[in-house]
Amino acid sequence: MHLISSKDDLLFAVQTVQRAVSSKSPLPILSGIKFETADDLLIVTATDLEIGIKCSVKASIIEKGAAVLPAKYISELIRKLPDVPISFQSDPLTESVIIKYGESETNINGFPVEEFPEVALPSRDTGFDIQENIFREAIRQVIFAVGTDENRPLFTGAMLELKNGQMQMVATDTHRLAWRKVNADNCGIIDISVLIPGKTLNELSKIIGRPEKSVQVTITENQVLFATENISFISRLINGKFPPFHQVIPQELLSKVRLKTKELLEATERAALLTTEGSSVIKLDLKDKISVISASTVAGRVYEEISAYYEGEPIKVAFNAQYLSELLRVIGNEEIEIEFAGPLSPGIFRPVGEEDYFSLLLPVRVKEE
Repeated sequence: MHLISSKDDLLFAVQTVQRAVSSKSPLPILSGIKFETADDLLIVTATDLEIGIKCSVKASIIEKGAAVLPAKYISELIRKLPDVPISFQSDPLTESVIIKYGESETNINGFPVEEFPEVALPSRDTGFDIQENIFREAIRQVIFAVGTDENRPLFTGAMLELKNGQMQMVATDTHRLAWRKVNADNCGIIDISVLIPGKTLNELSKIIGRPEKSVQVTITENQVLFATENISFISRLINGKFPPFHQVIPQELLSKVRLKTKELLEATERAALLTTEGSSVIKLDLKDKISVISASTVAGRVYEEISAYYEGEPIKVAFNAQYLSELLRVIGNEEIEIEFAGPLSPGIFRPVGEEDYFSLLLPVRVKEE
């Protein structure tokens, strides 16, 4: 293999696929990044066997071939190289690659190319399209509710459901839940529902987001492929069926309050300063035109009042401060509406005037003072 490419293109490709490099695998080959030529392109690939990422960039191909280099060294080297054309030339006998830049060069020892797992991509005949920035925002608004307990795998991912040309995403860790709906384009599949690992969505959100571009989503029996112009991101799906989340949404609501999102978030974060990790609880006293946020611990006491528009019965409720803060940070609206069926039922949080997003947060039982 012998090619010449720019530093910017090489760095973009390596940093993109590096998100799939395995850091804990007993297989040394999974700590590598594969470089291979195709026509006038360089295709860079990494995988941890759970996810795989391919990224293609322009290159002048002098000799076709492939090489696998340690991600740790090649990514740092490219990042520190001068902004000049960079040459990659592999030696198939030693599996090393000579990297030339200006009058200088570095030789990096690689891995046997034949040991690198194949990252096969499914046909894109069936799927749907969605704008990158809209998809990233949808991920951002649900990912915080994904669980981390590997003993409960169904809660470590988000459900993606396509129905009647609309995509829904739902995630829950059983303490909180987030739901988002957006329109899908060019639907080539029938209605479908799958579970996508939270790690997949988190890493995907870091490499998409352009408002003028779309990502194509292809779903197979056990995999999902996200494809843009030059990036292919494939992931396994979680086996199983997402719990019937509609059953936990309160129907008979007794109280509703509307507040400024920023004011509630800032008051929550100030109140949380005196809480500890094991008892990160704040109380909300909702009544009339005032909402009271308070926290009382051995470290001290916080009491804040913020203006609110209130309907229904007065209510006192306690929430985990960290969970409430994370929810408020992604609400995406200046005002938030919270509805309650009672002090021990989940609070329903919605951006004011929007019907395509809501989140639930279970209250915390506390002793009356």
